[in-house]
Amino acid sequence: MFRLQAAVDEANHFTGQARHPEHVAALGYGARASRLTPQSLQILRNEVDHLGGRSFFAPGRPLRFEVDGIALLGVALGIASLAEVMEQSWLIRLLERSAQEVVSDEWQLGLVRLARRVLGEQGLRIVPPDLAVAGFSHGVGELQDGDRAQAWKMAVEFSPHNSGPGRDAVRLAVFESEFARLGQISIANATRTDLVTLLQNISRGMKRWTFEHEKRTANSAIARWDVENEYHVQNLLWTVLAPVFPDLDDEENLPSIGQKKPRADLGVPSLRTLIEVKFLRDRGQRALAKLIEEIAADASLYLSRTADYDDIVAFIWDDCAQTKQHHELKSGIEQIMGVSAAIILPRPSSMKRA
Repeated sequence: MFRLQAAVDEANHFTGQARHPEHVAALGYGARASRLTPQSLQILRNEVDHLGGRSFFAPGRPLRFEVDGIALLGVALGIASLAEVMEQSWLIRLLERSAQEVVSDEWQLGLVRLARRVLGEQGLRIVPPDLAVAGFSHGVGELQDGDRAQAWKMAVEFSPHNSGPGRDAVRLAVFESEFARLGQISIANATRTDLVTLLQNISRGMKRWTFEHEKRTANSAIARWDVENEYHVQNLLWTVLAPVFPDLDDEENLPSIGQKKPRADLGVPSLRTLIEVKFLRDRGQRALAKLIEEIAADASLYLSRTADYDDIVAFIWDDCAQTKQHHELKSGIEQIMGVSAAIILPRPSSMKRA
């Protein structure tokens, strides 16, 4: 953003006879990033009008702005960012001609096509893949099958190119957008890994959990959503998981073993996964060892006679917040056959007991 602001400042304070198209492009990128003052926006309006009155592809004159995809895209972004409807037919015609001139250069052609998409033209395939993903992450264009994978590979493997710093900025945008997606869950195609990720992030969700020590408003009573037992923890998990996993079932009844009728706390049949909830109320090694034994017994019982489930995720509410013991406890639980993950949630410090 520092380099963008420097380019915007240079365009604003230019004192020559006429600003160059590159100055207009810088203001366009600044407008897209919401970094222009009202005065700068007025400069952009005036310069777009002035630029639209110039002639391009003049015989005998070297091509410059006409084949500069970065500058063309910046001007397109500037026009699209202005609140009022600006005359843009001149730029649309210019971009059509520019596309013919740079057809052999995939990078420049991609930038020209992206500029045309910004101005509303539909059906244009954006190339190369890293530019397509960067544009899509900023709301321009669509993606084709394989674009994300190819763009990610380009970014993380530092694939060489000769397209200048603009391509480097695109690769950085790809890395940032795709890296952010790694922590997101596709609700329509949630996996077992997504289930574990959701459970692991419940601790972050507890930041806004209501547990008041004084009234928040004059007309309300003090509210405390306390967690006192295993059933309360199950309710918490149901609230988090039910919107994502429509087949989530509570108190899943499993096939009987003799006189024993096993019943798991929560189950996700589509993932063949059971969720076993435990409430750790006591401190000390004896309590931790007993908890591991209980989960081992549950795993053996639950998975021995059912063909519907083959995996257990253990979720433990540690009411004593024995965080120093969590690593060893987690490691021990995950060594139990059939248990793929253990999530331990300490009682939040904001929920201290009286």
